[in-house]
Amino acid sequence: MEFIEKIRVLSERVESMKQKLGTEEATKNALIMPFLQMLGYDVFNPSEVVPEFIADVGIKKGEKVDYAIMQNNKPVILIECKKIEDGKLDIRKHSTQLIRYFMVTDAKFIILTNGVLYKFFTDIEQTGKLDTEPFFTFNLLDFKLDQVEQLQEFCKGEFNIDKAFLNASNLKYISRFEDVLKEEYENPSTDFVKYLITKSGIGEKRITPAVVEKHTHTTIEAFNQFMSATVKKALEGNINQSNTIPENQKKDETKSLIETTVEELEGYAIVKSILKDTIDLNRLFYRDTINYFNLILDDNIRKTICRLYFNNKQKYICFLENNKEEKHPLDTINDIFKFEKKLIDKAKFVDETYCKK
Repeated sequence: MEFIEKIRVLSERVESMKQKLGTEEATKNALIMPFLQMLGYDVFNPSEVVPEFIADVGIKKGEKVDYAIMQNNKPVILIECKKIEDGKLDIRKHSTQLIRYFMVTDAKFIILTNGVLYKFFTDIEQTGKLDTEPFFTFNLLDFKLDQVEQLQEFCKGEFNIDKAFLNASNLKYISRFEDVLKEEYENPSTDFVKYLITKSGIGEKRITPAVVEKHTHTTIEAFNQFMSATVKKALEGNINQSNTIPENQKKDETKSLIETTVEELEGYAIVKSILKDTIDLNRLFYRDTINYFNLILDDNIRKTICRLYFNNKQKYICFLENNKEEKHPLDTINDIFKFEKKLIDKAKFVDETYCKK
């Protein structure tokens, strides 16, 4: 079973059990231990996972961390668990405890979790001192494909402490830079506008407040054009990677590229992962329209597997039954996995029906 499929199974488990888990111990047994097993660790082997790991501080004895993942008889990752009711996992409530554990053990990473959210911490900002913000957060009920790849680095067969720390540092800086860019995109600062005026060599002799105000609007428009061009280029690259797409489909998709969203492509990727053992994935195509995102076999509209309605706040997956739409609401894109059997059955049905003709 592929890693993303294991995550999907655990995600469904969380969804079905989250209302029944009223204690920390119940959360650990039902969700957190299976999460560690999903990462490839034997939770019943103390050379890999130690429950109630002792982390005494000075004269303060009896301090224990819920779990420690071991490597060469030393803890490398500590896991501190809270009951699932602790929905937001506010780090301010638990920072003193986590900092203390980090200082007195050899562990390089600490995970704070309630069985749904997994917040990863290390000491990027100052060596030996645990950061106050996580470098990575994984939500079992709402995750993206790139986050799955990041989580996979902590699997037993993949984990390398030096590489993981380097990637953690990159993730943290990327996140911070992204926040700055988002802020400048939504509300350009005076310093940023001045920088663009100077860097671009527009020729303004004096950068007065009036000039800054004028070019604040210019900056917003430039950002919008840059983002549109970047998204278009990325989507063109996604299409060009497939050597099996007919020329006429490429032309049709090029016309509607600006309407194809990242979420729709993620939905396409999820359906591909579901159907990988059912059909040759080179036969799976998509056609975007104004209203919906169509997934079809063999570039044949008669062989529609499903439609994704992602253009509004409420998202749907839709199946055609006797030429009538059967819509199912999605809370998140990952809810597509709940329709695995339906998608497989539909792919087989449209394939067999077409072959008979």
